[in-house]
Order: sequence, then structure tokens, then C-alpha cells
Amino acid sequence: MNGTVDGLAGRSWYRGQISHIARVPAAPPQPARIDLHPRLQSYLEGRGITLYRHQGEAIAALRAGKDVIITTPTASGKTLAFNIPIFERMIEDDSACALYIYPLKALANDQLGKLRALEKHCRIALHPATYDGDTPSGKRGRIKELSRIILTNPHALHYYLPWHHQWARFFRNLRFVVIDEAHTYRGVFGANVALLLRRLFRILGHYGASPQVVLSSASIANPADYARGLTGRDVVEITDSGAGRGERTIVFWDGLADPGTPLYLQAARLLAHTTGHGIQTICFTRSRAQAELVARRAADLGAEGILPYRAGYLPSERREIEAGLREGKIRGVVSTSALEAGIDIGGLDAAIILGFPGSVLSFWQQAGRAGRGEAPSLVVFIPYEDPLDRYLLRHPEHLLGGARERIVVRPDNPRLVAGHIACAAAELPLKGGEISPLGDEIIPVLKERDLLSSTPRGYVYRGLKRAHELFSLADLAGERVKLICDGKLLETMDHLRARRDAYPGAVLLHRGETYVVESLDLEEGVARARREDVDYYTKPLITSTVEVLSVGSRFSGGSFEASNGRVQVRQEFIGYQSIHSGRTLAVEPLELPPHTYETDGLWITFPLEVPGVPREELLGGLHGAEHALVAMAPLSVLCDREDLGGVSTPMHPDTQAPTIILFDEIEGGAGLSGAIFSGIDRIVEAALRLVSDCPCENGCPSCIYSPRCGSRNRPLDKRATIKVLEYLARRGGG
Repeated sequence: MNGTVDGLAGRSWYRGQISHIARVPAAPPQPARIDLHPRLQSYLEGRGITLYRHQGEAIAALRAGKDVIITTPTASGKTLAFNIPIFERMIEDDSACALYIYPLKALANDQLGKLRALEKHCRIALHPATYDGDTPSGKRGRIKELSRIILTNPHALHYYLPWHHQWARFFRNLRFVVIDEAHTYRGVFGANVALLLRRLFRILGHYGASPQVVLSSASIANPADYARGLTGRDVVEITDSGAGRGERTIVFWDGLADPGTPLYLQAARLLAHTTGHGIQTICFTRSRAQAELVARRAADLGAEGILPYRAGYLPSERREIEAGLREGKIRGVVSTSALEAGIDIGGLDAAIILGFPGSVLSFWQQAGRAGRGEAPSLVVFIPYEDPLDRYLLRHPEHLLGGARERIVVRPDNPRLVAGHIACAAAELPLKGGEISPLGDEIIPVLKERDLLSSTPRGYVYRGLKRAHELFSLADLAGERVKLICDGKLLETMDHLRARRDAYPGAVLLHRGETYVVESLDLEEGVARARREDVDYYTKPLITSTVEVLSVGSRFSGGSFEASNGRVQVRQEFIGYQSIHSGRTLAVEPLELPPHTYETDGLWITFPLEVPGVPREELLGGLHGAEHALVAMAPLSVLCDREDLGGVSTPMHPDTQAPTIILFDEIEGGAGLSGAIFSGIDRIVEAALRLVSDCPCENGCPSCIYSPRCGSRNRPLDKRATIKVLEYLARRGGG
């Protein structure tokens, strides 16, 4: 690998882009000392598999009847760690069953083959099967009657719970519930899944079952707290991997050192270089159009055996590419996040990551695709020209230091709770607090709406429309706008996201493919789009006003005060920018009605005189600090870049002081602002370093400019921004 990196200097297109090289030393495997059932031991020996220490810890904890969350890195054998004890129970108890829940159908289908191979070797009849909307009706009865392992997804499970009597045999014997890729359940979707699981556990209790829960996740900062929020149960953490790993070389590539060459072309050159040296490589991009473009340009440069990969391909096409990677027949692949985790493609030699994928968690999942046993591997990170990407380029320790983001799940959103209570009452008569402590407050409201009535056995649903249709998981999240292309439903979204992402002219990314929105009718609840590969993306221009509704907690930093609580946001969507390679191509106006919603927020109030900041520069300093804090927030809590908004003002009517407000751009809130409030010191420090270390004079897209700023990044004052952030970092001291 070192020779491959060193060889870059001799290339005619190399312009000194390598800014930093880090080497993560090899780690020897730490084998487990654990006895297995002979059939399972035979299965492992036949495939040359030796269990690692963390797998042994998970097996021991599950054998002891405990709930577990496993958060070891990609390709460390998490699936095997829970499949072994589950199959042990299946062998010992010929009626035991297990439910596997995956966020995507493709992941469930990928795992099904592994379960069938294990079933065949162990010589037991488990009849594992996926059961979701794609399951043929002719097979459904047999699955309910015979299958002891069923794989499904949250949306399907939501619709099956009211028919639990048809699943009585399976539910009565359920011994394990597996929640794989658990880190995907966050924000509003995570809150919905948390409430769905509480409904599931209530029904299982009705049938006398109390299964163990297994969660498998990428590495996160708060696994036990997260698992408790998602499932309501205490779990054992398995976080320290015992898997062996070869030396990993991580190259930080500053594409702006060659400003005349687009980043996608630089990625294509690197891909052609590595595969030309016999290094099997995966390149991750942020869109399907970019994946196709990088693969095509790499082929133009003489690279052979390079294919793009995306979710839009037919299943047979994707399986063929996956098999080609596992067997080494395909030398390189350019993928969207579709190959980030879950799908088995074997161990590759190198990974090129074009653009920070939004979280440290995703970065390491993508980097983890490079690594073949204990052989050395290579990772090249090519950041975009935006604040967080450039910050990580200048401060690689934030990627290399082992820190991970927290995931926040808050199943206490009253609107979501109300829908799940109605569904639960349609499944079984309901007592007040069974689904949520908010039940005693919400049930009277549902009774007034003639959705619930009281009976001697509890509350039952009495609405005219089926509860699970009235409150689908999409509707519970407020997703009442349908995105349609050529008559096909692509996805649903709430009114806020529709204004933000599906306005006329917007370029929208769906499963790695780009679409251009042609129209948005909020009253009809329909956005219409066309499929088109474009080389630009769009960002809305949003102006916000925020009213403080209530204070949850606060702390004083000396002369400033930080608080969090509930806020009301009014957003106006005044236009959008078309951006190519970080440069604005055009600005177009928008005419959309404003949107008002209640959410979580945090706010920082300052004295009228901030040391070192003249009064006339204060707004530019507050505005720049707001942008920098929003940009750095994903270092602390797992969220998408568009999940947070901010406002700043030299005099806010509610605080009567100069104020910066950050808020969840999620209707009802998702607890992000509260998590940021708890870790505000770290974010302030990162924001200060972001702005101070940027070599620009007056601010730029790499530090305090935001493409979403409704005021077009005016006014911004870099010097005053640094003074404001220094003041916060000193906690108001002199």
C-alpha cells in the first residue's frame, strides 16, 4: 500500500493534494475461548472461521438470558455473534422462534441466504423466510404456520400487528428479537420504531412470550442509552472488537490543491491508479449520477473491470456485482451509500470516500469496506468544499481519535404517541400507560375525537377507518406529501421537508438517483419529478423567525447564558441556489407558503457588549458563529446536515439580548438540540477551530458561508465571528 501511495508523486496529474497520511497499526486477532454445539463448531471449522473475543462475549451474554447491543466495526462478525446462540436455542428447543428486523428489504434478503446455509448444515427445519409487502400471498400462510425465523422490516411489522392472532404460534414461541443496523433508527423514524417495538412487546406479553433483544449497530458513543431509548430495556454493551486487522493507511486528499480539476475526476484518477496496481477498490460517492460519472471517467483513463453500483439496479444486477466483488472478478466499484454496510461483498483492499458522508459513523463504515483479513488496506478521503469536510481535512484527529456521535431517540413526541396508542388499542384493549407515560394525557383527547372508547377490559379503537391505515408509519411522521415520478411513488415526506427538498426546480436524491422536481402541490399533497442525471445540486434559501415557548434547563457561562427548551419556528422558503462543484450557478426565487411548527431548540444570550466586537460588527459575528455551530453539530450527535437550523439577532424579543438560536428542523423535535446543549463545549471548540484555522480573510464556503442561508450570507464578519466564539470558549471570561 505504501508503494501505491508513494507512486502518486510521480503522476503527471498529482499537484500535492496529499495533506496528511495516518497509519492505523495492525491489531492481532483475539480469539474467543468458548465451547459450541458440535454442529455449529463443525460449521465454523468447515469455513475456516475462528471466533473472536467480542463474539464470545456476546454468545455468553445471550446464553445467560441477557439483552445485548453489539457495536463493533464493519466486518467484525456481528451477525455470527448472535446467530450462533440463536441457533443453539433452536437446536435445543424445537419450538423456539426468532424475529429479525431490518431497515431495508435488501438487507433482509441478503441475510436470508446465510441463515439457510446455517440451517442446512445444522440439519434442523427452521424454514427461514422474509415476510413483507413483496411476499407472495400464496406463501404467507405456510410461513406463519412453519417458519421459526422470520425476517421483516418496521413498516411491514406495523401492518401485521393487528392480525397477531394469525401469528399466535410464532409469537407464543418467540425467544429472540434481532434489530439489525439499529443505528438507522433515529430522529422521527427512530421514535416511531421505538413506539412500534413497545406495541410488539405488549402483544408478545399477551401470548406469554418475553424474548431476548439483540441490537447490532455501527459504533456509536452511547450504545446502552440508545438501546434503552429504542427498546425500553437495559442491555449489555459489546463494544471492543477482538477481530484481527491489518495496517490501515488513511490518506487525506485536498482536492482544492488542484482547483482546475473537478473532485470527481480526481477520484476517477485515484481509482484508475489503485486498480491499475492490482488493488481492488471501492469508491463511495454521494449520488448515483456521481457514481456513474466516476466509473465512466476511470474507464476512460484505462481502468478495467470498474462498475457503478446503486440501489436503482435490478436485484439480479446487484447480486451479480456483489458476487463479482466477493470472487475478485471485479477490480473496482463506484457506489452510493448502498454498499456502506450490511451487504456481503467480502473484504476489498482500498476505499476512496468522495465527500464526508455526513457522520463519523458512516465514514468508518465506508472505510471498513477496505480490509481483507490481516492484510494492509488503504483509505483515501476527498472532502468537499464545505465547513465540516474542510474542518476534518485540517483536523484529522477528529476522524482518527475514535470518537463517535451520539444517537438520540425520543419516543415522547405527543403526536407520534397518539397514533401508536390508537393502533395499540386496535390490537388489544389498552391500559393508560402501556405504550407511553403520556397515555393518561393523550387518551382523553382520542376519546373526544371518537377514536377510542372505554370498556371493562380497557380502551378499544372505534374509528371509522382502520387505525393502521389512518396512522401508517409515514403518516405518524407527518409524511403526507407524495413524491411521484412517471406515476410511481418514490417516497413520502412531511410538509416541512417537502418545502425544503421538493420545491419546483429542486434536485432531489432518492436511493442514489437524481430527480428534478417539476411541481409541488401542498394542498393535494403531491410533488411530481422527472428522472434526470444532472451535474449540479440545489439548496433552498430559508429565512426563519423563532419564538421561545418554554425553558427546559439552562446554565450560565459567566456573562452569557445557554438554555434549551421548546420553540416555535416560522420558516419562509424564498428561493434556491443551483450549485456545481461548490460554486453557485444560479439563484431562483420560490413562492411557497410559510410553515410554522413547534420543535426543540437551544439558545445562547450575550451581553450587549461582547469584548473585542464593535457594536456595528456584532450581527456579522453572531451570524458567522451561528453558521459555524450548525456546521459542527454533527460531530456530537448523529443527524443529517439539514436536520438543524439557526437564527441570530442582536436583540431577540423573547430574551431581550443578542441571541443565537439553534433548533431541530423536524416538526415536533427529535431531541437533537438537547443533545447539542449537553455537549456545547465540544461544538464551540470545534467551531472556533474551524473558523480560526481557515486561511481565508473574510469568510468562505469552507468556514462560515452556508448555502442554505436565507440572507445570502449577509452580513458575515469573520473577525467578529472568531471573537464571539472565543468569548463562548472562555465561558464569558476576560
